[in-house]
Amino acid sequence: MRRLLVAEKFSAALRLATALSEGTVKRLRADGVSQFEFSRAGDAWRVFPLCGHLVNLDYPPEWNDWDRADLDALIDAEPVAVPTDPARVDALRRSAEGIDEVVVATDYDREGELIGLEAVRTVHAVAAVPVRRARFSSLTRRELVEAFGRLTDLDERLAESAAVRETVDLAWGAVLTRFLSMATGRHGRDILSAGRVQTPTLGLVADREREIEEFVPSPFWRVVASLAKGSGFRAEHLQSPFWHRDEAEATRARAGLATEGWIVSVDTEVQEERPPVPLSTTLFLGLADRAGFPAARAMATAESLYRTGLISYPRTDNTVYPRGLGLRRVLEDLRASDLADEVETVLALPALRPTRGRTESTDHPPIYPTGAARRGDLKPAAWRVYEFVVRRFLATLSPPAVYEVTTVRVDLDDEPFAATARRLVEPGWRAIVPREELDATPPAIDRGGTVEARAVAVEEGETLPPARFTQGTLIQEMERLGLGTKSTRHEIVQKLYDRGYVTGRRIRTTEGGRAVVEALQVHAPSITRPETTADLERDLEAVAGGGTTPGAVIAKSRERLRAVLREITAHRDAVARWIRESLEWERDRGPCERCGTGRMVVRKTRLGVRFLGCSTYPECRNSRPAVREEFVVRARRSEATLAP
Repeated sequence: MRRLLVAEKFSAALRLATALSEGTVKRLRADGVSQFEFSRAGDAWRVFPLCGHLVNLDYPPEWNDWDRADLDALIDAEPVAVPTDPARVDALRRSAEGIDEVVVATDYDREGELIGLEAVRTVHAVAAVPVRRARFSSLTRRELVEAFGRLTDLDERLAESAAVRETVDLAWGAVLTRFLSMATGRHGRDILSAGRVQTPTLGLVADREREIEEFVPSPFWRVVASLAKGSGFRAEHLQSPFWHRDEAEATRARAGLATEGWIVSVDTEVQEERPPVPLSTTLFLGLADRAGFPAARAMATAESLYRTGLISYPRTDNTVYPRGLGLRRVLEDLRASDLADEVETVLALPALRPTRGRTESTDHPPIYPTGAARRGDLKPAAWRVYEFVVRRFLATLSPPAVYEVTTVRVDLDDEPFAATARRLVEPGWRAIVPREELDATPPAIDRGGTVEARAVAVEEGETLPPARFTQGTLIQEMERLGLGTKSTRHEIVQKLYDRGYVTGRRIRTTEGGRAVVEALQVHAPSITRPETTADLERDLEAVAGGGTTPGAVIAKSRERLRAVLREITAHRDAVARWIRESLEWERDRGPCERCGTGRMVVRKTRLGVRFLGCSTYPECRNSRPAVREEFVVRARRSEATLAP
């Protein structure tokens, strides 16, 4: 037989060809596309690499004139499939001539299934041949050989789910973006975008920013004692924190009279710290965020490691290793990596008992290492991502860390104080992933004696506002609320940065981002509520499971979008005024320090990089980087303006 194997990218095509051909692959270039040929079990194979989607959805040309297009009619407009690379489509058709079967080997998820279906439809235009599907979670030779030994069918319902998502998101994005941009008179690179998932995600950030601004801290006081028994240690009054200063001062005065304290008790207990659960996509992005990786960069790096056979597929909700994964075999393979010492520590355990998370699925396993790597063979960013994937995997197979927690209770003139120290006695998984903070050494004292009382003081503090989101915590909140999917959440967050709606590692809204979402929260609140898009996400899931039809989901989506359009159209002038006034706050950064007559305003280079430049340019060419911390703090809107 002559088989055509379709891969999602060139790197995946190369690994597939190398693994299946047992090293006898031949590379050729046909019709401008590098391809691979080999023989296997008497059959002739050709591997054709795609570059992601073969087609994108867009509206016909008659809808391209924003000023003339009727937005209400646009909701019902049927999008058309536009080839992303016509030359590659033609090359795929020519490669399909004379074949007996097409085998889809794209990534096994919604997007990959849709890409595979696009390829199949392209092939069927010239050859009505049978279709088979290879499903795998890593690009290791072992798993690929097994996957091609049990080929299955293409999951067309899963592909339809992805296609419906594209149709729904195109309509919401096009209608809302056009409305906002035309209402505010912004065109070209300055358009204001909105979307089904993007806007409620931005709303989460804006709501958190408002919580922080409106937070009123409450003061509190702690009474602490400096004690000594050979070496010094610190103890805190058991009633701390005090919510009234006079109570804290009175307690300090009473305890401060004592020159020594009586040791009431010395209690020691053993505590276990359970090892972490296996990595889902959301957990991985949270881990990467703490290591300083933006979500989009972390996913791009993980996908690169996957395509080179070093980690499993990084888009998964699963937090339970499947029974047939072969954990000991994975460990044996990792002996050749630069983390061999940690691997040997785990291999020396009498049994491998992996932890289990709450989510178990059958599409892909949790993210785990599938190949051995050395630091010198990878770029620094790739090594860091690979290392924390390996360490997390090893930690999930390790025993708990065991701590000895000692609590010393001391009375100073009948005022009770306590000091607690935590000491690691059995590292367990902490030998693989060390703690960031140091453990305290417990004081070496026994019950019933006395300690020296050196000083008693009052320390003042105040309650803290809720923390700003990081990319990792925002993605976790999106998952909790049902916003987006494991494959799209990091892209949505990155889009907020790219649009200039949010900024900073501790995410905060820009004036423009806040203006857009607050205007919609007031005048079209349904689009900013997570429940609206979460409900549609459930419908899209139902398409994949056969619980509903694409037509029903699209019809429901159009009905909701039409209701949103009616809402914001009724308040068009108010929305436009709100956004325009807020954007003026963002643009103007005060007088030019060089000429004194112009204003320093936010501008963009042709590459989209923001900087501050004098408004009298070219007469004055003063410019400097746009540092967010220098921006003018926005004036607070009154409660009345925020009321619906």
